[in-house]
Amino acid sequence: MKIVIYYSIPDHFPSYRVDVSELVGVSLQEKGLDTEWFMANNGPGLWPSRKVFFQQKCIIPLRFPCDSKLSKVITRLSYWFTDSLLMLRAACGRFDILQTRDKYIVSVIALLLARLTGKRFVYWCSYPFPEHTLEIAKEHSGLTKFFLALSGKLAHFILYRIVIRLANHSFVQSEQMKRDIAAYGVPIDRMTPVPMGVPSRLLSWASTNPSAVVTGRIVYLGTLASVRRLHMLIDAFALVHQRYPAATLLMIGEGDKPQNRSSLEQLAANLGLADVVQFTGFVPIEKAWAYAASAAVCMSPFYPTPVLNSASPTKLVEYLALGRPVVCNNHPEQSEIIKESGAGLCVNWGAQAFADAMVWMLEHPDEAETMAAKGPAWVAANRTYPIIAENVWRKYQELLQVAK
Repeated sequence: MKIVIYYSIPDHFPSYRVDVSELVGVSLQEKGLDTEWFMANNGPGLWPSRKVFFQQKCIIPLRFPCDSKLSKVITRLSYWFTDSLLMLRAACGRFDILQTRDKYIVSVIALLLARLTGKRFVYWCSYPFPEHTLEIAKEHSGLTKFFLALSGKLAHFILYRIVIRLANHSFVQSEQMKRDIAAYGVPIDRMTPVPMGVPSRLLSWASTNPSAVVTGRIVYLGTLASVRRLHMLIDAFALVHQRYPAATLLMIGEGDKPQNRSSLEQLAANLGLADVVQFTGFVPIEKAWAYAASAAVCMSPFYPTPVLNSASPTKLVEYLALGRPVVCNNHPEQSEIIKESGAGLCVNWGAQAFADAMVWMLEHPDEAETMAAKGPAWVAANRTYPIIAENVWRKYQELLQVAK
């Protein structure tokens, strides 16, 4: 059975998100999914349509090269107009499913067009952006606070009261997100959790590219965004370094804004850790894997907040696939993964709890490696994208059978 979908996503082409590129672009395509994408483009071009990665079609909207405020407004409006116009084209075309991800305006349009044309409309919710915006609003004051709060509330209403509630089906990030959205009145049977995974090639890469473990090396791989509250990790490492002077910390990744990283660098310097805490910034994926594979301990801290509780952490699954022991904090999905796999320690959020767990692993390397050895088999059985794709593919088939 071949299924054709039109998929509008907010990412820039090409997408770096593995649940886009690997899940949809590779694993689902191999099952028979034919996808035409709408994505923004960083380069020049006027409405081109061309074959791109994975031999799929990417439609790229108009972009103005000028950086003036007026040009940015025009560019944004042209993006929305193009997005809506091409969704109309898709609704009148060969597509079985109209699908959007983390969007509001075009999702309402897609929903209406699907109703008019008899097509299926599917929404993909990867992150609770309305709640995130409302959280950010609390950190500001004055007009900025007002407009962020207004934006968050409007997005909240459109997404949960209209788009997801009326969609034929929605894919969400985790079981926790499904429960959270169901609390808004969305039927739970119209949502399917799609957790983050890893490409099968990571397991192959790990087995053919063995890395020597660097004694005392602690690695964090992921975003440095302020919402993660990673100052706790720097504070925890300071405690570790007092008890285990040979320890070093490698922070792999970048923040949403330059100050995200610089504030962490400044904290490390203030604590006298500048020589033993290294920030790499963004690095190619295989280099990031190599760094993580060399760690004595890998870290997966998720600040305990309702916004992040619904997340499905990629880094944790990557660590396990690489056969490294993990220290993470209690979190709906992380706790379940560690319980099932036995590949790490799960502790309460806080510098002391993290420090104690890291020191234990550094001082008990044999026990830590025994934990780490359990990770690859668990990932192979549960979290490669071909396995995850099977669940998504069945849901697409069910939707179209109901439609017939």
